[in-house]
Amino acid sequence: MTDKLYEGVYGATLESGMRLLVEEVPTSRSVSVGIWVKVGSRDDPAPASGLAHALEHLLFKGTASRDALRIAQEIDAVGGHLNGATGEEATFLYADVPSDGVETALDLLSDLVLHPAFDPAALEKERGVILEEIRGFEDDPEQYAFELFNADLWEAGHPLSRSVLGERSTIERLTPDQAAAHHRLYYGPENMVLVACGAVDARRVVETAERLFPPYPPSDGVPPRVAPRLSSGRAFHERETGQTHLYLGLPGAPAADPDRIALEVVNAVLGGGPSSRLFRLIREDRGLAYAVLSTATYYSDAGAWIVYAGVGPDHVGEVAEIALQEVRRLAKDGLSLDDLALARAKLRGGLILSLESNPGRMVRLGSTAIAGRKILSPDELITRVERITGEDTSRAIARFARLDAARLSVVGPRTDGVEKVLAES
Repeated sequence: MTDKLYEGVYGATLESGMRLLVEEVPTSRSVSVGIWVKVGSRDDPAPASGLAHALEHLLFKGTASRDALRIAQEIDAVGGHLNGATGEEATFLYADVPSDGVETALDLLSDLVLHPAFDPAALEKERGVILEEIRGFEDDPEQYAFELFNADLWEAGHPLSRSVLGERSTIERLTPDQAAAHHRLYYGPENMVLVACGAVDARRVVETAERLFPPYPPSDGVPPRVAPRLSSGRAFHERETGQTHLYLGLPGAPAADPDRIALEVVNAVLGGGPSSRLFRLIREDRGLAYAVLSTATYYSDAGAWIVYAGVGPDHVGEVAEIALQEVRRLAKDGLSLDDLALARAKLRGGLILSLESNPGRMVRLGSTAIAGRKILSPDELITRVERITGEDTSRAIARFARLDAARLSVVGPRTDGVEKVLAES
């Protein structure tokens, strides 16, 4: 049975326990289909960091009935695109296809997530691919700097502090049996969300999914997640890069937190775009950085509010002081009415633009469901944004603009400016 969530969007829970969301877009000629599995890098066993990401790679290397070439040929035969991604809390596989390819997309995706072959020869080949991905990541100064900051941000040893890609040593030791055991534990339909958006009929999608995702024997039990805590203080990682990477991590909101939207409004004012305070002060007024921004990151049981700037080594002290001063200014003065109006308009427009494509619609529904948030219509979301008040933003600022709980990390060459930043309390 399908339930109408709002105009054009339907939900169902299959007999297998899988949650299904469908958005009918009659004017579209394509379909985006995605499967979210509630397993990510934070669920990797401690001795096997990178297992969830490696498993995502292996899903595309063959199933009980298809090898990798046949998988590629079948999606190409309908003019579609097939890919996947791994995050801290979920693994995501998706296909974008013309409307007449939706059955193929659903059949392929179900086969990939339910029946991977874990062929030893395929693993040996893909091991090299994953190791090259890790090497490329380590060669990217900005991405690698973020990994170092992220390891600083969370309390020592928490799984969120690990790299999604994992360590080379664990990938080199990975066996087919390890991958298969992790798959059996997490890849049951009851641990998945399936979303289809575009030129589809909700009832037909439900009927097809019921056939493709039958009930599975329950696993031995998914290990519970432990909520993390931010680790405050200052850290320096010396690297001989041409640019210094400055990160400031503040407390943030979990995905379903009632102050999440208010935090997004405050973030838009602080560093969310070219009209934001940090962008104007650091880039436009003083020309100290090309990349400068702030963003809110949400997990099921935690969150972080992050400021980033990539600056010349000689300017790190000046930029750090501007960022800290702007957080203090928020805590002291809050937002003006003009700030509030501009931020709400920016968020409203961003939401509308993100829903102009089937992939955008699919990602919004799937990421909302896998994070445990209530599914709201775009109009309901816009209304919530427009109703954010000064009182709401003041409450969010009091909760999250807390330098006493902040983590400041600097990655780059050692300079007098770095020494000054690290010495300040």
